[in-house]
Amino acid sequence: MEKWKNGNLFNKTLYSLNGLRVSFMTEKAVRSEFLAAAGFVALALFWGCDFDDVFLVFLASLSPIVVELINTAVERRIDTNDGPAFREDVRIQKDTLSAAVFLSLFIAYGLCLKIIFF
Repeated sequence: MEKWKNGNLFNKTLYSLNGLRVSFMTEKAVRSEFLAAAGFVALALFWGCDFDDVFLVFLASLSPIVVELINTAVERRIDTNDGPAFREDVRIQKDTLSAAVFLSLFIAYGLCLKIIFF
């Protein structure tokens, strides 16, 4: 653990990229959100937005991916600690995480549409 915490920037970057890779390979929602991000950037380019607006669309479309990564990590931790048995408190925790993802999608994609079309 100490090695991970105090590693150099290069190794920390590799750990982060591995987390992205694993999440992309194992989570359909992460893949869908990357596809949506690419779609919004392509739409902004097609619509003729300037570079600044395309960059803002790119950044805005990354925010749901960030929330999804947090959701994935917390849900995996919950599943590891609590196992597969149904519990009402676990359902509420997972529903709350899902609500955070939903709101981030609504905010980010609404912002992307605003930047592109208005």
